Amino acid sequence: MIEILDEVEFETRTVGPLVLTTPFLRNLGLAEIVDRLCPVGEQAEMGHGVVAEMVVQCRLTEPRAIYDMVDWAERYDSVALYEELAEEGKLNDDRVGRMLDSIYDQRAVIWGEMVGRASRQYEVDMRRLHADTAPIKFAGLFAQQAEADKGVPRLEPGYNPQGEWVQQLKLFALATGDGGLPIWFDTLSGGEGDSPNYVPQFEAFSQHAQLATMLPLEEIIVLGDRKMPTADNQLAWLRLGVGYIGPTTMQNHHRQTLQELLKQGQGWTELPYVAGREANKKKEERTIYQGVGHTVTWTDPENDDEYPVRHLYIRSSALAQREAKCRADQMKVIEAEIQRIQGLVNKYDYKTPEIIAQRVQKKAFKKRAAQGYFEIKVLEHPDRPQTPLELLYTIDHQQISQDAELDGVYLLVAGGPATALDDACLLQEWKGQYKVEHCFRLTNQLFLVGPLFLKTPRRIASLIFLIMVGSLVAGLIERQIQRALAQRQEPIHGLMPEGRDHLKPTVTRILQVFAHYSLVRIRYSDGSLGKRHFAKLDAVQQQILDLLGLPCPAELFARPAIA
Repeated sequence: MIEILDEVEFETRTVGPLVLTTPFLRNLGLAEIVDRLCPVGEQAEMGHGVVAEMVVQCRLTEPRAIYDMVDWAERYDSVALYEELAEEGKLNDDRVGRMLDSIYDQRAVIWGEMVGRASRQYEVDMRRLHADTAPIKFAGLFAQQAEADKGVPRLEPGYNPQGEWVQQLKLFALATGDGGLPIWFDTLSGGEGDSPNYVPQFEAFSQHAQLATMLPLEEIIVLGDRKMPTADNQLAWLRLGVGYIGPTTMQNHHRQTLQELLKQGQGWTELPYVAGREANKKKEERTIYQGVGHTVTWTDPENDDEYPVRHLYIRSSALAQREAKCRADQMKVIEAEIQRIQGLVNKYDYKTPEIIAQRVQKKAFKKRAAQGYFEIKVLEHPDRPQTPLELLYTIDHQQISQDAELDGVYLLVAGGPATALDDACLLQEWKGQYKVEHCFRLTNQLFLVGPLFLKTPRRIASLIFLIMVGSLVAGLIERQIQRALAQRQEPIHGLMPEGRDHLKPTVTRILQVFAHYSLVRIRYSDGSLGKRHFAKLDAVQQQILDLLGLPCPAELFARPAIA
């Protein structure tokens, strides 16, 4: 039978990365969990679960469209893909706002259930957890933050490098060493300190994700940056029996201890670590890491329990070169500026010792660390009435030599089960700290907000929760792709331009492949819709679906034709 084309219209609608993100969201069970924990009234046309899922989908497909959900839903033909959604207009600001209000108090429980499902479904290894914080910055019109909302994270002033005054919240996250997946996070007030949150956040994660049912706590090692291993935090980790590794600021007593260890004959031992970015370099061009370690004993002041803690001094040749160059450059600038000021002494307003000293501080020293090597003196010569003042300076070369011996040296501390690791493994484990940055890939931007559905700090915190669900989905997609490629040792052919295909494509590139994938739907003259026709997958798209074991779009979004 031949249809007359002038009686029908063919409408193209974007499907895009929904082909990838939808199966992962279904496996995590976001919509089902939200509907169960945040039920709506019997008269409601649509549950909060599908609205929450669509906000996440919007964030993954078009991050900037989150302010106009109705337009996004129409362009992505959400009515056809989600039978719960009767029409695009139902996804308005009021409905989104009610959903954000509803899920606020249940965020931790929802997240805990999803992480449990992700761990079982995708066999996520949680024995290594990387902790860090990052600011989430907002610019725009902000609602009044009621003082009565105690415990609700508050937007507080911040400053970004572009020079715009903004309001910010702070995001704490735990990421797995296995793929850098965000398996726990919390939103904190913008001005809250970092260090006091590490242990309480881990305890909250353990409770809501029922971590003890997945693996023994003794097998877990938490890794962080300099903000994590404070004395209080280390003692708390030791009491919990959880391992930890992190760098700590080198104090004078640490330097003295290192010098004593070296005097006792405990020399630097080369550690066999090669950074991924240097894997293709020649051996002589790679950074050399050396270590000197020893074990100290911590005593619990409450019960006199003793805990071994490993101190590992690391020396990096690349870091040593950078620090030596930085010191030399700063000294060169300082010395040149002092010599310039010497030529101005007794001229213009350089006619008092106080003014001269102030100019040296302001023009030469500034905030340069190398200023500590210089000593200046302003001498007065009564026998020289025309040029009574003289600026002199000396350089402490002995101190420079002493500091140069510690160029490139930093201190790692490890407690609990982590003390059983050898020095090479300690460095290897800590070098994976960059993985936590993957958690922040969808939050590392300036969010522009208005007083629409983000009317309260609670709603903003709920929106961040959904953004982090998107980060979890993105991380899982990237992890599963890279694991499959590593297993078969063959890249996705045609994914990268100019034949630069490799075994570790990013999720950004993977989602871009599906950015323009679409479907065509038929609209008859009476306004009714007929069968949908999904576009044919190209070779790269088909490879990705095959690697992930995902169904074709027509099967994924199968539903009866709309009469």
